[in-house]
Amino acid sequence: MPPRSPSRSSSSRPASASPPTCAAAQGSVVSESSTWSVSHGATTIALTWFRGRLTWTALHDGVQVTAPAPLHLHTGEGRDLLSGATYLGDSARQVHEEYELVVGKRVGPHAVDHRERTVRFGAAGGGEVAVVLRAGPDGVAFRFVLGGLAGTTVTGGDAGLRFPATAAVWPLTYTPWYETTRFTSTLDALEPGDYGFPFLVELADDRFALVTEADLDGRYGGSFARYDGGGALTVTLAADVVLDGDSVATPWRVVIVGDLGTVVASHLVDDLAPPVAGGVVPAWARPGRAAWSWWSDFYSGAHLSKQLRMLDYAAARGWEYVLVDCGWDGVWMPELVSAASERGVGVFVWVVWDHLATPEQRRKLAEWASWGIAGVKVDFMESEAQERYRWYDEVIAECARVGLMINFHGSVIPRGWSRTYPHVMSYEAVRGAEYYVFYSEPLTPEHNTIVPFTRNVVGSADYTPVTFSAAARLTTEAHELALALVLESGLLNYADEIDEYAKRPIAEAAIERIRAHWDETRLLAGRPGEYVVLARRSGTEWFVGALSALTEPKAVTVDLGSLGLEPGAEYGATIITDDDGDRLTQATRSVTAADTVDVTLRPRGGALVLLAPPGAAPAPLQRRPAAVAVADPIVRGVPGEPVEIAAVVTGAEAHLVVPPGWDAPRPVRDGVWSVTVPADTEPGHVAVLAVHAGEPIGPRRSTLAHVRVVTPLGDQPASLVALTPVAAVNGSGPVERDMSNGEGNPADGRPMSVAGVHHPRGLGVCAPADVTWVLDGTAARLTASVGVDDESPAGTTATCAVVGDGRVLSTVEVAHGEPARELDVDLTGITRLRLVVQPPPAGAEPAHVDWIDPHVLPLT
Repeated sequence: MPPRSPSRSSSSRPASASPPTCAAAQGSVVSESSTWSVSHGATTIALTWFRGRLTWTALHDGVQVTAPAPLHLHTGEGRDLLSGATYLGDSARQVHEEYELVVGKRVGPHAVDHRERTVRFGAAGGGEVAVVLRAGPDGVAFRFVLGGLAGTTVTGGDAGLRFPATAAVWPLTYTPWYETTRFTSTLDALEPGDYGFPFLVELADDRFALVTEADLDGRYGGSFARYDGGGALTVTLAADVVLDGDSVATPWRVVIVGDLGTVVASHLVDDLAPPVAGGVVPAWARPGRAAWSWWSDFYSGAHLSKQLRMLDYAAARGWEYVLVDCGWDGVWMPELVSAASERGVGVFVWVVWDHLATPEQRRKLAEWASWGIAGVKVDFMESEAQERYRWYDEVIAECARVGLMINFHGSVIPRGWSRTYPHVMSYEAVRGAEYYVFYSEPLTPEHNTIVPFTRNVVGSADYTPVTFSAAARLTTEAHELALALVLESGLLNYADEIDEYAKRPIAEAAIERIRAHWDETRLLAGRPGEYVVLARRSGTEWFVGALSALTEPKAVTVDLGSLGLEPGAEYGATIITDDDGDRLTQATRSVTAADTVDVTLRPRGGALVLLAPPGAAPAPLQRRPAAVAVADPIVRGVPGEPVEIAAVVTGAEAHLVVPPGWDAPRPVRDGVWSVTVPADTEPGHVAVLAVHAGEPIGPRRSTLAHVRVVTPLGDQPASLVALTPVAAVNGSGPVERDMSNGEGNPADGRPMSVAGVHHPRGLGVCAPADVTWVLDGTAARLTASVGVDDESPAGTTATCAVVGDGRVLSTVEVAHGEPARELDVDLTGITRLRLVVQPPPAGAEPAHVDWIDPHVLPLT
C-alpha cells in the first residue's frame, strides 16, 4: 500500500495559487487576519486565520459555496491542535497525474489537473499540523497532515459546513453501512442528528455541492455530517482515532461543485485517491454481470444443483459471473467452478467479514483462489472505526496478492478505491432490493432517483436491481428494468428469480445488452427525488435510462445530437416503456443524430432507450477453447511422500495449482506433475488441487478440473464429523456439524435432540441427504446412531442408509419422537462411504435427521 502523504503526484511544480494575504512571518503566532487560497478556473478554496480561529470557505464563480466555517482538531486530552497555532510556512504546487479505471461510470484513462497549497502550523503543546488545500475543475478539497503526534487520540468534529438555511438537501440518516432511505428536505427542516455522505446541497439555480470524503484507510477513520438543528453541520468522526506514525493525513474533505451534470460525471473522489500499488492495474480485475439466487431463494447458496441452474442461465445470457451467497460448501464448490470455467463464467463466493478477521483465517482466500474462484462477496462490516479500516486494508491487500476480486456488502461508501484498489468491483452502502426480502419494505421511487445524484457519484453501488416479483414494490416494471442501467455497479447482480426474466422477453433481451462498466456517462435531465435521465456509452453503443418518482406522467425528450452519434449514420433504437397495465412494451425504429426520442414516463415509471450503431452485433458468448480431463479425481496421498497428478489438457498450456503451504509441483512429463503432501497433514485430510488450462489464476481465463488428494485414516479411530467429505448433498441448507439442520442457513441449528435426548456430537441433515467420505479400504466398522431431530414436525419419518462403494450395507427407518437407532456396520474393503437419507414421501414434510457421533473404527 502506498504511503499516505500530501504529495502523491507523478509530477509537480510551483503553482500560480493565490498568495497569502496579511500573513504573519514564519515562526510567529498568527494574530492578524490572514488568508491562504488556491484556485482552479471557477473554483477556489481558502483558509483564513481571524481572531485566533481557523476557518475555511469554498467559492464557485466568485460566489460562496460554503460560508466561512471553523476548523478544529480535538484530542482526547481536551486539546484543540489548531488553537493558538504558530504559522510555519506555506507552499504551492500543481498536481498532474494519470491513472486508469477498470470499474465505474467512465473507465479507461483519467488525467488529474489540480492546484494545491499547503499551510503549515506548529500546534500549541507540540506537533505540527499542515492544512492542504486542493482545487480542481469540478470542486475543492482539504485535509490535515499531522506530524509528531504519534499516540494522540483525535476525537469529534474537525470541519464546519455552512450552507443557506433554506437550501434543498438530499441526505440519508447515518449508519456505518449506509442503507437508510435517501430523502428530500431543506436544511432548516432537518432534525438534529447524524447524516451520511455523500451529502447533496442545492446552493442556487443549477449550482449544487456534494460533500463527501476521499482517500481513507486504516490510518484514520470515517466521518459523517452532524447537524445541530440550527443550520450548522460539522464533519464528525464516527469513532476516535489514535495517530500512529510520524506523519498521518486525514481523509480529504471533498466538495464537488457545479450543475447536476458536473456532479454526476465527477471523478474528484478518485482523483484525490492514491494510485494502485506498483502503478499496474491487474488484468484479472474485470467487472461483469452476475446471476444471483439469494434474493429469490435465500437458502439456495447451499445447493450445487441450484447454482448450476444459475450458471446455465448466466452462460446463456453471456453474463460474466455467478454469485453464490451464504451456505455454499467447499465440498462441492470446485465442481461449480469447473463447470463455470468451461463456459467462460467466473464464480464469486460469500463470506462474513469476521471469518477473515485474522491472518490465519485469511489464508482461506489463497485456498479459494487456487480452486479458481474469481472473487469474494464480504459482508456485515458495519463499522467506520479505525480498526475496521485496518481490516479493510488487510483483506484488500490479501485479495490483491492471491488474485481475487471483492464485492463489499454491509460496507462503507467508496472513498476513491476504484483508483487505489481496482480489484474491488462494488460496494453495497445503499438501500437496495434486499430490503424487500428482509423487511418487506418498498424502496421508494424518490430514493431511487436520489441515488444517481449522491451515492453513485462516488463509486459503484450494489443495489441488486430488477426485482419484478417484489410484492411490495411501488415502481413500474420499466422503472425496475431501468435501475440496471441508471445505477452503476462493477458487479451487476441481477436479483430476481431467473424465471421472472424468462417470462419477460423484452427485459431478458435488454439485460443481455446492459454492461457493468461504461466508457462514458452523461446526465441528460433530472432533479433528485423527482426524475433522472442518464446516458451511458459502451464502445459505439449508447444506452439511456430514465426513472421517475413523480405521481403524474412525465414527458422526456432525448436529444440524440447531444450524444455525439456518428453524423448521418442510422442507429437501431429500441425503446422500452410501461403500458397502461404495468407491463413492458417495446418499439423499435431507425434514428440518426438529428433525431429526438420522446417517451412518457408513467407515474413512478421508467424507460430504456438502447441505441445500436450500424452493423452492431451482440457480444459473443464466453467460451473456452481448452479442455481439461483429470486421470483420477480422487488420489490417495501419504504425508511427506510424493504423489503424481495426471491430466489431459487440450487447447492450452496446463498448470497445476496447489493449496497454500504446499511446495510447488514438479513437472514429470506432459500433463503429469509430482507433488509432495505436506508432512504435517492430518489423517483423512482432503486437499483440492486445480489443473488450469491457460493462465494459472484469473477469472474467465481458465478451463480447469480438480483433484482431491486424501490422506489415509491409518489405524486410529476417526470421527466423520471432523473429516471433510468429498461430496455432500442436503435437502435444506448445508450439512451441519454438532447441531441440528436448522432452517437452511449455515450454523442455524440447535443442539441435536432425538426423543428428548440431547447429543453433543454429530451431523445434522435434512432429507434428502447424501454425504460421501473416502476410506482406506482396510478392515473397519462404522458406529453411530441415527434419529429424527425433535425440531422436525410431528409425524415425520425418514429412511436412512449406509452405503459402501455403491452397495447398501444397512437401512433403518426412523420416526419423530422415537429413540435414535444404533448402528454397527462392517466397512471392510470399503473406500467410499455414504450416509444417505432418502427423499420424503410425496407431500410429506422432510425430516431433519441427526447422524449421532459417527466413527470409523479400525478392526484389530
